[in-house]
Amino acid sequence: MNALPATGPVPGTVEKLAPRSPRYESLTLWRGVACLLVVLYHSVFNGYARPILNSPGTAAWILEVMSRFWIGVPIFFVISGYCITASADGLRQRTSPGENFFWRRFRRIYPPYWIWLGVAALGVWVVEHFLRPDFFDAGGFGIVQPPQRLSLWQWIGNVTLTETWRWHWGGGIENEFLGHSWTLCYEEQFYAIVGLTLLFARRFFFTMFVLITVVTLGGFFFFPWLGLRTWGVFVDGKWLMFAAGILVYYLLNYSSRRAMLWWSLPLVMAFLFTAESPDRLLLPHANDLTQSCFVAFGFALLILLLHRWDKKLARAKLLRPLTYCGEMCYSLYLVHWPVVVAVGRVFDLLGMKNFAVAMLISVPVCVASAVGLAMVFHVLVERRFMNIGIKPG
Repeated sequence: MNALPATGPVPGTVEKLAPRSPRYESLTLWRGVACLLVVLYHSVFNGYARPILNSPGTAAWILEVMSRFWIGVPIFFVISGYCITASADGLRQRTSPGENFFWRRFRRIYPPYWIWLGVAALGVWVVEHFLRPDFFDAGGFGIVQPPQRLSLWQWIGNVTLTETWRWHWGGGIENEFLGHSWTLCYEEQFYAIVGLTLLFARRFFFTMFVLITVVTLGGFFFFPWLGLRTWGVFVDGKWLMFAAGILVYYLLNYSSRRAMLWWSLPLVMAFLFTAESPDRLLLPHANDLTQSCFVAFGFALLILLLHRWDKKLARAKLLRPLTYCGEMCYSLYLVHWPVVVAVGRVFDLLGMKNFAVAMLISVPVCVASAVGLAMVFHVLVERRFMNIGIKPG
């Protein structure tokens, strides 16, 4: 491999030099960690078999810790930032990189999502119609709307993964049938931005990401002041978490060691900026932007430091279960929501709602059910749409 330039690619040119080491193997492990954190979070705080939130002593402390397990979402956004940038960067020197990228992302995301959306909608309808009308619609955090209650526009938003922002312009109210699919809406926007960059600005690949980050920062501060609603689109601040992963990719693959110190300063400063209000960081509100960015920037710095031990972490036998969950993380993330809600509802109907039952029985059953079904879905569905073996065009 040719020697790399001291400070990375020259802006305005298509790099002729390959990245140093685009594959970060242990990110699969971290995917598994992030996904299991979200599954655990939804298993505890699903509105049905939820333990008593005012439990005293140690129980209260455990619940406080688990109420922050939503941090798996910003961690996964950072991982996506790294991995999708690596994939797109590998296509830049090939013919039709944008078209190739869009086809790969479409094939990887939409068919498995559509299949599970159909299976889940049918399952919820059957249970509500034949077994118990209010089984999924009994209120609480973990509500799953019966499919017949969604309007045509809401279904269009769910099928296209645009429901998080569609309702701002299409009217009505936001309603994701799979409540956790809002994160896929942001993933979809990130893929679109990367793909469009490959189509129209691959000569300015990383420069465009810098500009988009600047626009996002400006939009975050000024759009609300101008009366513009940004919730659900990347300029509401969510892009910054993906950008952290992009920066880590650039630093590890194009920056010299000396330049890496300087280029990592924006990440360090962003991390310190989000930590300037410790009292806010202690609040248990899920997906608060300040808390999410604090986690994302901190995780980005962590994987930057751990890169030297990448292969050891990826091949550690004790961590193999987490790595396997990372390999099928899309399946696990897709299927877990209605599963943990259904299991929690059963425990609720049985009157088993105390902390001990939740921690020792309900939550383990929720997680085991989600992982088991995800393994089946991964083998029967997801693996058929993975991009392994597809030759770049």
